[in-house]
Amino acid sequence: MLVIGAGKIGVAIQHDLIKNGIEARICDVFEKELPNFFVMDARDTNALIKEMKGEDVAISALPYDFNYKIAKIAIKTKTNFIDLGGNSRIVEKELALHEEAREAGITIIPDCGLAPGMSNVVAHHLWEQGAREIHIRVGGLPVNPKPPLNYALVFSIHGLINEYVEDAIIVRNGEITRVESLTGLEEIEIEGRKFEAFYTHGGTSTLPKTLHGVKELDYKTIRYKGHCEKILLLKQLGFFDDDARKFSEKILEKALPKNERDFVIAKIYSENMEAFLIDYHDGIFSAMQRTTAFPTAIIAKMVADGKIEKGAYPPEIAINFDEFINELRKRNIKWKLK
Repeated sequence: MLVIGAGKIGVAIQHDLIKNGIEARICDVFEKELPNFFVMDARDTNALIKEMKGEDVAISALPYDFNYKIAKIAIKTKTNFIDLGGNSRIVEKELALHEEAREAGITIIPDCGLAPGMSNVVAHHLWEQGAREIHIRVGGLPVNPKPPLNYALVFSIHGLINEYVEDAIIVRNGEITRVESLTGLEEIEIEGRKFEAFYTHGGTSTLPKTLHGVKELDYKTIRYKGHCEKILLLKQLGFFDDDARKFSEKILEKALPKNERDFVIAKIYSENMEAFLIDYHDGIFSAMQRTTAFPTAIIAKMVADGKIEKGAYPPEIAINFDEFINELRKRNIKWKLK
C-alpha cells in the first residue's frame, strides 16, 4: 500500500497498516524519518503515476484539494484509492467516477476518517434499524483548553477553515437544504460537562442522499463554549474570504496550540437509539489521529482483501458495520450503542 502525505494522519495510517502486517510505503514533499519513506511532490502527476502503479491501495492523507486528481490517476493506474474526504463537492466528483472505476477493476472510497467516515457508517446503521431522525455531534478537543479559542490544532488548518466557511448540508422535513456554518448553536451535555455544538460543512457528506426516507438529519461540531462566537466574528470580518484566507490560516496555524493531549467525542442519536464514542490520546497518537487514521487503515485492508465491490462508493454503502466496529474495538476505539 501507499500512503500519500506524512502529516499527523498519514503517519498514524502507516503505523496501523504495518502493525497489522501490511507492507506500507509513505511519501511526502518533505523528508521525514519514517519506515519505507520516500520524497514525492503530489503535485507531480508523473511521479504519482509512477509510484501508484503496482500498489494494491493508495491512501490520500493530503488536504481534500488533491483527492479528485488522485482518484482520476488511480483509474489510470488501476489502483484502489481511498481518502479522508472533507469537502462535499469533491466527494461528489469522486463518486461520479463509479463506472470508470468499475471498468478499471478498482474501488474508490472517499470520506474514510472520523466525520465524515466512521460517523457515516454508524448513522447508516441507525437508519437500517429504522431511524428517520438522525443527529450527529462530533468534536476533537484539547484536554486542557487554552484561551482565546479553547482549541488545539489536531488536523489540517485548511480543512478546519473549510468546515467553518462552506454551508452545512442537512435534511429538514424530508428536504435536503443548506444552512450557514457556525449557526444553529446549541448546548450539549456529555458525561456531566457542558459544551456547545453548531453546524459545520462536510459532516453529513453523502448521507442526505444515501439515507433514503430520512426526515431530519444534521451534523454539528462540538467545541468548548464561546468558540463559535469568536470564529464567527473572524468569518464576518472577512478573515476567511478568498483574498485573506491563506493569511488567516497561517496566523491561526501559528497561534493554535499543537501536540496537546486531546479527546474525541461523538454522539449520534435518533428517535430511539444512540451511539456514543469517547476516545483519548493513547500516549503515542492523539485521539484525532486514532479516530481518523485507524478507520482509514481498516477500510484500506478491507479493500485490499477484496471485501468491497468495484466502483466508487461512500463508506456507509461500502462498509460492513459489524466487521468495521469489531476492527475498531481491537484498536480500543469502542462505540457504545443503546
